[in-house]
Amino acid sequence: MQEQMDFTQGSILKKLVRFMLPILAAQVLQAMYGAVDLLIVGHFGTTTGISAVSTGSSVINVVLFTVAGLSS
Repeated sequence: MQEQMDFTQGSILKKLVRFMLPILAAQVLQAMYGAVDLLIVGHFGTTTGISAVSTGSSVINVVLFTVAGLSS
């Protein structure tokens, strides 16, 4: 069965935390993915590759955070 959350009644904090945990987990995993990607390219690549991965990761994070913020 699918449970619906009613934010108009009861404790808002518990419901808000349950709502935001998946979004927070996705953002943390995205940041970890960028960090690991940067470590791998830093180990095997050149400074140009490191710069490209760093810039690309930052752009993707801004887009992800914006979309997650607007959706919540």
